[in-house]
Order: sequence, then structure tokens, then C-alpha cells
Amino acid sequence: MKEKVYIIGVGMIPISKMAGTYESMCAEAIREAMEDAGLSYEGDKDAIGGIWYGNCVQGMLTSQHCVRGQVVLRRLNFEKMPIVNVENACATATTALNQAVNHILAGVSDIGLAIGIEKMLPDLENLDKYPEIQAALPYMGLAAFWAGCEQDRKDQYIEHWRHQKSEILGIPYEETTVGGDRSPFMDYYAVKALQGMKKYGYTQEQLARICAKTHHHSTMNPKAQYQKNMTWEEVMSDKIVTYPLTRPMCAPTGEGCAAAVVCSERYLKEHSAIKDPLLIRASILISGRNRGDYDQDISGRGAEIAFRQAGLTPKDIDLLEVHDATTFGEIYQTAQAGFCKPEHAGEYCSSGATSLGGELPTNVSGGLISRGHPVGCTGLAQVYELATQLRGRAGLRQVKGARIGMHINGGGVVGVEEASLGIDILEKA
Repeated sequence: MKEKVYIIGVGMIPISKMAGTYESMCAEAIREAMEDAGLSYEGDKDAIGGIWYGNCVQGMLTSQHCVRGQVVLRRLNFEKMPIVNVENACATATTALNQAVNHILAGVSDIGLAIGIEKMLPDLENLDKYPEIQAALPYMGLAAFWAGCEQDRKDQYIEHWRHQKSEILGIPYEETTVGGDRSPFMDYYAVKALQGMKKYGYTQEQLARICAKTHHHSTMNPKAQYQKNMTWEEVMSDKIVTYPLTRPMCAPTGEGCAAAVVCSERYLKEHSAIKDPLLIRASILISGRNRGDYDQDISGRGAEIAFRQAGLTPKDIDLLEVHDATTFGEIYQTAQAGFCKPEHAGEYCSSGATSLGGELPTNVSGGLISRGHPVGCTGLAQVYELATQLRGRAGLRQVKGARIGMHINGGGVVGVEEASLGIDILEKA
């Protein structure tokens, strides 16, 4: 980027099944981010020139479909500044950060705040106030995931995925299934994995080894939803969700909130006491396109744009966070982004190259499959990990000598690829 924008503060609450109210979650993450940026949570709220409030499911859970951020943040005494509500499926939080960065680049203000927050369960104490939500609760989880697809073409998606499974696995169409008691996105990722197995020879064992590696990383992250070691054999023998994916290979739903404070170069120069600023070398946001099953993916196109904006190549990246809604996401996005050739990606990612201490430490946070995947929070959870690593604050999971980090965050599905994708590249300033 021609002008310089910095991240000067980050905050994140531990991800869990039930993390609190919208207000309590925001207060905790924002306080940490503001204090990290050298700002007082109680006294410096007026210094923030704009807030981007990222969330997906709040309307479903509370019927607060509009002015979500204004409602939550007013209760925390954030007043007068512009508050923009952001929704972009799983890429929501990265979109919020991207828009905050563009706000600074446009010269509108010198400091902005990006927030990603998600609750996946309603406030049970007040559920009696919302009988329509109470009635819909058994179906709400799957409805939230289907909301990330084309609503009027769901049947076409199911048909396409079933035909792909039938063709690749060599089983009758009638024996294939999609959805049911699982997120339909698991079927989408299973089909992509099967396509990779057919074209490049990826194996289920490779997926299991990558999965075990990522779960091990999570044991060193105190903010991860799951912190449990698993062997690759245990991963392989666990319950099949939809072949070739077993349960540990699939990201759990959870609740969380993360925040980042961004500022202009002028603000940074005027506040020399700020510690460990991070230069945003690239911040990009793109949408998907109509393409064939095996044409270049949105992750590849996005990575090309991000590297061009940053003036970098894959060889410059010291650590990577990818969108592993299932373990196959690591194989796929690592290859698409140019870190290895697609035909070598299964072997590369399962060989130890993407482990802590390897050539390209990837998802050292535990990734979506272990750190958790609170949908509207995930992108900023990835950014939180990059910031923690680049500042040398990651403890046992610290990537030694890390100076440049990158994250890839996809959202939704339209056609055969994600509906949206955001990438940020950060450098230790």
C-alpha cells in the first residue's frame, strides 16, 4: 500500500461454547485492544474515529436485524462516532478490518476500531421474550450456515455435491447425502477434498496428520476452544462426518469476540510511546466468480493481489493462518496461495513443514478446527494470532524470528467457491 496503516492494539476473549452477552464480550475484547494501543478504555473512546462492527447471527438470535453495533456499543458508552455494521459470512471480521483500513487510507480519521463478534446460542435467561426464536431454535444452527449460500438455489447445490460424490467415490447417487444433522459446508469441503484426492492423489491419512498437528498447536493457546492432543490414528478412527472428513477435521461452532485498533502513520509518529506497532503490508477483499470446478480458486486470485499490494512473495512469509473450516482447507489454501504446488500440497502439509518449527508454521493458533470458529469473529481471531506472534508474545507456541505473517479468511459459498475472501499481510514495524 502506498500510504502506511498500522495495527497498534489487538484484543480477543477466549473462544468457548457460551462466552457471555454481546456487551460483555465486546467490552472485554475492546478493552484489551484499546489498552494494548495505549488508550484508556474509560477515557479515550472519543479518540476513535470510526467503528466497524462485524457480526452474522445476531439478528437470528435476538431479532436485532438492524443497528446491531449501535445498540451494543451505545450500552458501552461508544457515542457520536460512525458505527458501521458489517456482515460477510465467515469473512465478516476481516471485512471489518479492511474497511477500517480503507477509512484510514482515505484520510477520514487517524484511528479506527474493527470488531468481530459472534454468539451461536441465544441468551437463555431472556429467551421467553422471543417466542419466535424459541420455536426456531432447533433449526437455527443449520439455518445460519445455509444463510451463507444462495437461498433460492439450495437444491442445486445439494444436487451438484451429490453428483460429485457419486462420480468420485463410484457409488450410486441414491446413496449420497448432503446436510441432515451436519452443516452443509462440511459437504462442500468434502467434495473439494475428494476432487483433490482424485486429481492430485491426496489421502485421508494426510488429512489426519495435518489435523493432529493443528490440534497439538491448540494445546499451547490458552484462548483456544479445544486444547487437546490427538494422534493421527485417533483422528482417522473418529466418527465420519462426510467422507473423507472425520469429526476432529471439522471446525466446531463457538462464541467469541476479537478487536483491532488501526491508525495512520501520522498518529503513530505523534504517539511515540506506542509499543510494537504492526505495519499492514496488504489488506484485500474480493468476491468469488463463476468458474469450473478445477479453475483457479478465489484463494489463489486473492493471494496474487495481496502479494502484489505488499510487494512480497510467498517466500517472505514467516507464518500463516488459513481458513481450515475443515482440515482440507490447509492443503487447499496453502497450494492456491503459492506456498507449494497443488500436486505436492498433501505431502507438504503433512510432512511437518507447516508445524511449529517447520518451514512455514501454519495455524499455530490451533486454526478453526481447534481454536474455534465463531463465524463473525474468525478473521480477527486470525489477526490476533499474527499480532501475538510478530510481537513475540506467543509463549510456548512462539514462531522464532517471525517478522511477516499472513492470514486467509473465506466466507460463504456461491457457485463452486467462497462468496468472499479477505487477506491481510502484517509486518513487525
